[in-house]
Amino acid sequence: MRCGAVLIALLAACVAGPAQAEPGKLGGMGANLFGNSYFHFGEPNLQKFPVTAISVGKLRIQLQRTKLSDIQRAFGGTIYEEGGGMGAARWLCYQGPQASTWFMANMLGGGEFVMMVATQAGAASGSCDSANVPVPQMGIPSLGASVNDLKATFGSASMGAHSAVSYRVDKPAKDGLGTANDAQYIGYMMRGSSVVGVGVGETTAQ
Repeated sequence: MRCGAVLIALLAACVAGPAQAEPGKLGGMGANLFGNSYFHFGEPNLQKFPVTAISVGKLRIQLQRTKLSDIQRAFGGTIYEEGGGMGAARWLCYQGPQASTWFMANMLGGGEFVMMVATQAGAASGSCDSANVPVPQMGIPSLGASVNDLKATFGSASMGAHSAVSYRVDKPAKDGLGTANDAQYIGYMMRGSSVVGVGVGETTAQ
């Protein structure tokens, strides 16, 4: 979603408001990705966006374009919210038999467009609904992948704090003005040499 679209989304939120939300607590891999303190998304270390679309069963999701309400319509569940101002988070979380998955919006997405998707093996912490939702397929190594799989895909896999592996790509946004920047960031939570959590986020900023 481009900068103009962000302004439109924010104005629309003031007029009509995004979908109804309930107070909640963001936890697990969702909180790790949203807070940007678990992962270190510092200098870009990739040349191009690894994730172009995300498939969840038959549903196709595009970051900055798909709405939380689209996902809720497909899978049900409760939209939760936490925090305020530009730090506010809104999300859907689904806990299935093998993994838990978060679809998250922030204020850059008007609190309504999906800006981040994360999934984690096992049960979720925080506010999450029980539902048998397929694990998102992002076109990159996912749950159960090895460090060698990450190296083969991205060229490196350096672990930082919390046994986390972080990737980031920056590129000029296609806004026709040359003043905006698109960033995509990917975080892996590791246990030993195996992936137990993965998330991707995207944003456009001046």
